[in-house]
Amino acid sequence: MTTPSQRRPSPVVIHGAVALAALVPAALVVATAGLAQGADAALAAAAGAGVVAIVLLFGSTTVDLVAGAMPSASLLVAMMTYGLQLAVLTAFLVSASAAPFFAAAAQRRWLLAGLGAVLLAWMVGQVVAAVKVRIPVYSLPATGAASGSGTAMDRTGSA
Repeated sequence: MTTPSQRRPSPVVIHGAVALAALVPAALVVATAGLAQGADAALAAAAGAGVVAIVLLFGSTTVDLVAGAMPSASLLVAMMTYGLQLAVLTAFLVSASAAPFFAAAAQRRWLLAGLGAVLLAWMVGQVVAAVKVRIPVYSLPATGAASGSGTAMDRTGSA
């Protein structure tokens, strides 16, 4: 008797869980910024964390959905998505550094602290999710060993 196959969770669910887990250290950074230097620092940390979480969630979910639908195009989409993520985050950092709200060095530090907290937590979450989620390398045909007659040893001619 074979064991029932477990269905893989939706990519949106997997990456949504990673995003929520990545926001936990971001919330700690925002709270620390608020206690240490006030509401402006907390808002800067929240802005950095929020933008990175949205960009990474969009990118990883897109790559996962494409890999499930068209595996042959997944590397191309992954590389294009990575380039797009870099471009969007660079544009955000350049525009934030030019904005008067982030003019103070403290706000810039907290912006980068929120950004870094989400990035590090996201990487850890992606590794944990990749290890825990069962992704089949190949699928067996429906007419496998379960429907054949005899055991593998019988078919080889030994024992």
